[in-house]
Amino acid sequence: MKKNQKQNESTRIILKKISWTALILIVYDIGRHIPLPFNDYKMIKQLMINDHLLALSGSATGANLSQISLFSLGLGPWMSAMIIWQLLVMIKKFSFDKLSKREASFFQLLITLFIALIEAWGLLLGLRLVEMNLLKTLIIILTMVSGSFFLIWLANMNAINGIGGTVTVVLFGMIASIAQQVKPIFKVKLTSWNYAFWLILIMVVGLLLILMAVILDKAEYRIIIHRILINNKFNQQTYLPVRLNPGGGMAIMFGLSLLLVPNYLIRILHNFNQQNMLIYWLSKNIGLNSYFGVSIYVIILVSLSIVFGFVNVDAEKISENLRKSGDYIINCQPGVPTQAYLQRYIKLFSTLGAFFTGLIAGCPLYLGVIYSQYSTTLMLPGFLLMSVSMLRMITDQIKTIILLHSYSDLFSD
Repeated sequence: MKKNQKQNESTRIILKKISWTALILIVYDIGRHIPLPFNDYKMIKQLMINDHLLALSGSATGANLSQISLFSLGLGPWMSAMIIWQLLVMIKKFSFDKLSKREASFFQLLITLFIALIEAWGLLLGLRLVEMNLLKTLIIILTMVSGSFFLIWLANMNAINGIGGTVTVVLFGMIASIAQQVKPIFKVKLTSWNYAFWLILIMVVGLLLILMAVILDKAEYRIIIHRILINNKFNQQTYLPVRLNPGGGMAIMFGLSLLLVPNYLIRILHNFNQQNMLIYWLSKNIGLNSYFGVSIYVIILVSLSIVFGFVNVDAEKISENLRKSGDYIINCQPGVPTQAYLQRYIKLFSTLGAFFTGLIAGCPLYLGVIYSQYSTTLMLPGFLLMSVSMLRMITDQIKTIILLHSYSDLFSD
């Protein structure tokens, strides 16, 4: 009887969270289609066709660049600010890690505001207003920045009340863009046999990529920990798991958001100094439509994968906690030696994960420079890796809710 009550309770909580997420996604979908005034949308549509890689990159941050809408910036400024803040925290001499949670949130939002203003301004310079004047420009920029902050609030509300945290919003936008990614293949005149061949090939390659991503995402190396308060016969069951890809697929999403910042910044600089040949060259090559732009993206991707590995598995914090509790890794002294021991494994597996992520999500984009008509399709492997990582987070959250409500009461009437 009580077991059924526990199951009903977990089901009720999951359904409530799903309802919250559904409501938030409805608001998000409405907002991303609310157009802003003073724009020539026929011109915008044509520009986005010519810059489809930029539009598709934006979809990985929850942005809608197919038109100037309320959520045109998406979560990109916030993601970029989180990366910058994390890097600042890792530099110990700045002492940012000693700030309170409220102070840290304030500085993160301040960085987000600065980046959002740059991205809104840069995006607007690449589009065409019906009448260009200062007032209308300020209205559109401030509206886009406000929309981005409202979307951040929606994502945080989903993290509190819904399923999947902030990534659910991004996942929703990515799924909507998949049709756009595979469309170029089927635009080619195909016979029924060729059509079936390409469809089967895409499905097989997609399933293989998903399988590889799931295996690497779930695989872990287990470091046995000796806990002094646990009976010796259970010691082999006590371990510290280090995933083979500790950075996960999130590096792709954050990498695309970081790539948008210099893209917009170069547009602003080019607007003020159109005679500068270096800025002009960068404006043409900073995106994913050139070897230079793809190389920059791959470097960002590999670097973030390694950084996320060290962030997700904090060797210093783990070694300090082990030292305080009296637990230890066999044949390894507590404190600094334990930290160095853990860092070796984190560095090894982070590099392995970075190589895999760069190979699958970055290298195909070089082919996109050669075969530009398939450039959006070649972004699909990276999107699949991101989707696997996001879906795993969602399923883990659901499993946690079920697990928390599966225990029997310690004391019963």
